[in-house]
Amino acid sequence: MEEKNNPVAVNLKTTIFQDGERQDFEFVEQGNLVKMSNGLYLRFKEHQDGKEVAAVTIKITDEHVQLTRKDEMGHQSRLIFNEEKIHKTAYQTQFGALKIEVKTKEINCKIVEDDNSGSLMIDYELYTGGMIVGEYNITLHFSA
Repeated sequence: MEEKNNPVAVNLKTTIFQDGERQDFEFVEQGNLVKMSNGLYLRFKEHQDGKEVAAVTIKITDEHVQLTRKDEMGHQSRLIFNEEKIHKTAYQTQFGALKIEVKTKEINCKIVEDDNSGSLMIDYELYTGGMIVGEYNITLHFSA
């Protein structure tokens, strides 16, 4: 398995629509782009107020995009985005696992491997117990 590690700048914007409210988050981080035989991995540490709050890995394959996030509070999530099917998973909290479903509405991914740059846009909804938790939009850009 070939592995090539390339430092990249990561710009991540997330918009959350929940209970009639809109929240916007933006992170600019330094990360690593790792090319492996089973996909492209973008890894970075998320910071808030100058403090590391979470480790994030985004795996991009031909079949789907997977986002794994583990924060310092013990919350862990692994979301799989695929427009063709709903993905069932558990959001691990300090109080136990919460069963959620990920419904991907749209994915747009453009990777320029020779340039170690790209963009990723994902629109999705989260459900628990058959009820919508929220609507989410992720826009990510990375470049060497």
